[in-house]
Amino acid sequence: MDLNYKIEKKGQALLVRIEQQGSKRVLYLDTLKAIAKEKDKEALTFLVKLHLKTTRSPDTLTFERIEVPPPLVQEALRLMRKTGRLFGEIEAPVEKPVAVLPLITAPVEKPLAVLPLLKLKDTSGCFADLWMDYEIETVEFHDFAPTIQRHSRLKKFEVQWEKDLLEAGFEKKIVGDSHYYCPKDRVRETLLLLLEVGWQIRDAFGKPIQKGVAIREEKGRIAVRGQIRGLIDLKLQMEGVWEGEVLYLKKSQVGTVIPLLGDSQVQWDEQLLRLAEGLKLGATLETALPGSSFMGKLLPYQQKGVDWLHFLYTWGFSGLLADEMGLGKTVQVLAFLSRLGTNLPVLIVAPTSLLFNWRSEIDRFLPGRDNFVLISYAALRLNVDLYSGKEFGAIVLDESNAIKTAATQTARAACKLKGRFRICLSGTPMENRPDEIWSQFHFLMPDLIERNLETLKQQIRPFILRRRKEEVQIDLPEKIEQVTWIEMDEEQRALYESYRKGVKLDGASQMEILEAILRLRQVCCDPRLVGSEVVGAKLLQLITDVQEALEQKRKILIYSQFTSLLKLIHQEFKEALYLDGSVPAAKRGELVKSFQEDPNCSLFLLSLKAGGVGLNLTAADYVFILDPWWNEAVERQAIDRAHRIGQKNTVIAKRYLVLGTVEEKMLQLKNKKQQAADQLLDFNGGNFSEEDLLTLLS
Repeated sequence: MDLNYKIEKKGQALLVRIEQQGSKRVLYLDTLKAIAKEKDKEALTFLVKLHLKTTRSPDTLTFERIEVPPPLVQEALRLMRKTGRLFGEIEAPVEKPVAVLPLITAPVEKPLAVLPLLKLKDTSGCFADLWMDYEIETVEFHDFAPTIQRHSRLKKFEVQWEKDLLEAGFEKKIVGDSHYYCPKDRVRETLLLLLEVGWQIRDAFGKPIQKGVAIREEKGRIAVRGQIRGLIDLKLQMEGVWEGEVLYLKKSQVGTVIPLLGDSQVQWDEQLLRLAEGLKLGATLETALPGSSFMGKLLPYQQKGVDWLHFLYTWGFSGLLADEMGLGKTVQVLAFLSRLGTNLPVLIVAPTSLLFNWRSEIDRFLPGRDNFVLISYAALRLNVDLYSGKEFGAIVLDESNAIKTAATQTARAACKLKGRFRICLSGTPMENRPDEIWSQFHFLMPDLIERNLETLKQQIRPFILRRRKEEVQIDLPEKIEQVTWIEMDEEQRALYESYRKGVKLDGASQMEILEAILRLRQVCCDPRLVGSEVVGAKLLQLITDVQEALEQKRKILIYSQFTSLLKLIHQEFKEALYLDGSVPAAKRGELVKSFQEDPNCSLFLLSLKAGGVGLNLTAADYVFILDPWWNEAVERQAIDRAHRIGQKNTVIAKRYLVLGTVEEKMLQLKNKKQQAADQLLDFNGGNFSEEDLLTLLS
């Protein structure tokens, strides 16, 4: 069905109604676009732009009554006649201009017309002046001259254009030599609206502003052209460098322009478009199957992890694989490394406790590969000159939160390493502060990072891949988490209260406050940790629970931050395996193997720091955490040593907390400040303040 254009006069103006032939339904913008044909394009573009000036809600705007001001009547008639569907008041097709509007379609002299011209006064686009374009000459709106080249100025229409400017978002405000001001947070939206309805706008350099943006790659940089200065997102302007009228960004700053994907006003260089779409979360990447040397089978989400690593490698970037504990980060990295056709060695840096795990995983998935160099963070720090003098095909930092503090010798040593591709692995890349993830990206992509928090989030987001267990739908058994509340007997309670009341808070330093909290936590665990002979209620309950689980032929992990507490438990269960930071790396592998494979090894005592990361302990059914840690993520990480790929049984995780003590208050405080699982992107949460710590002693 064709569109009909029905007109009638209103003084010297023209009223236009757009209808669908054979229908009386009201047309809205979306339906108008859907039924328009090629022959309608010019007329509709002209009329829609004119009509859109009357509203900020185009979706609810109807086209029953479009008023065309006198200066634009001739052009409107010309374009509508070209459609062949122009009708006058008597519903007959208009064949000749004279039959429709005899007073205005055959002028002796071309009438004077006026259109607005907005001149921006600065590069932000916030300050501007309004000019009037009469074709024969332009004149400033605030020029009080009544005529222009002996023609009377159309002040009525000039005032209407100023009204449109103010409705769009500018306000009258004289600053320096400018007369209008638009707030920074609205300037881009306002200027785009004015362009959309046909306004001419010139930038601070006098050059016309176009509606479109072109994003190209030029000499290894991203060049942004088109909506110059005032129309480009302010975040881009903060990060980029202006050279003339082009905004340049480093290629690693591609995350800054990713939000422009899908914007019809933006034209992309094909290569950059592929890059931006590939980095955008959820984008489909080209499948990068492991090399023939890889002896393993990947789950679908793991293959996507390999695809992502390959994509970064291809484009010359690096990345942080931050999958939740137990999703197989190691196997994804080995599958990716199997594709590398380089003679250069691959350097893997890991905590001492995990080196044996890497060796066994390499032997399992890449048998015969001998170009791996495995070292601990301590070895890297002590031999930095040796390793920084070599070139590596790839560098992998496992549990990369080991370099979360940029000023440490370990972090500085890591940044001195040379390698084409760098990978950080961590299920908890940021435990407390944004600076922790900043430090890791300083190793990964040092030319990318800056300290501004909002900009940092935008920059790093494309180079982090994080999946939760529930997101990837892996077939894991249930994990049941419980809190076992313990009540102290009178003797232990009295000891606790004597320590609590003995703390002098006035003028105490944070170190003194932490020391007092430490002593109270030790009393909660077992008074013998502070020199008393009293046996704690928590340890008595634990012994009962362990004996019951052993009778049921279960395997148990017991975690504590206090090695002295673990040794007390070891006295009760002498057959238990024991692991803390003092156990040599070679011995750790033997302990894990015994627990996993020997049915007679049912109890494993581990310090939270040494045993809470990187170990595969899927033989365990029970995980007992004896004392709360400040960061919930560290406890989850320890539990997930058992609840990971390979686990076939339900895992029961128990936390032991003493009622009415610092432990209960720690739980409340952690719940209040708990960071979301996507904290590495949103940076919610933070450190415990001194005020927080003082509440624990109250």
